[in-house]
Amino acid sequence: MTNNRRKILTIKYCTLTVLFLLIYVLQSTPGLFSVLGVKPVLLIPAAITLAMYEGEFSGGLYGLLAGMLCDLGGFAFYGLYSVLLLVLAAAAGLLTIYLMRRTLLNALLMVLCTSTLCGLLDFYFQYGLWAYAGIGSLFLSHTLPTIVYTTVTAPLFFWIFGKLCSGFDSRINI
Repeated sequence: MTNNRRKILTIKYCTLTVLFLLIYVLQSTPGLFSVLGVKPVLLIPAAITLAMYEGEFSGGLYGLLAGMLCDLGGFAFYGLYSVLLLVLAAAAGLLTIYLMRRTLLNALLMVLCTSTLCGLLDFYFQYGLWAYAGIGSLFLSHTLPTIVYTTVTAPLFFWIFGKLCSGFDSRINI
């Protein structure tokens, strides 16, 4: 590996790490991006779309980082998002490499599946396990809109990571 390639890869991964930390700060800022009391989980589409561009290994590592940040700022069962996003981001990277094309529709579907699974498990461990009364209305008024709102933000991250990764990859191939 040449020194130029190593420098560019170091800058690339440091940039991605700082971007994930920035996304975490934006996600955890009270009232920011809140629509009718519902906030998206911005780290889910960030991890899945990055895994689509970077592959299973880097995608899994950034999925783990995103999950750890979600666990850090959430009130859910600790470690739930870390394990889920590690596995699902690596799966998204593998699916993109071997089975699917990297398109916006596929990104939306993968983010929808990931946010649905994360949302359902989070809801189960927070409310369903304890059999609270009236949890159906809570699911419809909070969990389901969060899943939809998270999925709607996926095109933004698909575009950002597409430009960022192609910019760094073109500098490496020069």
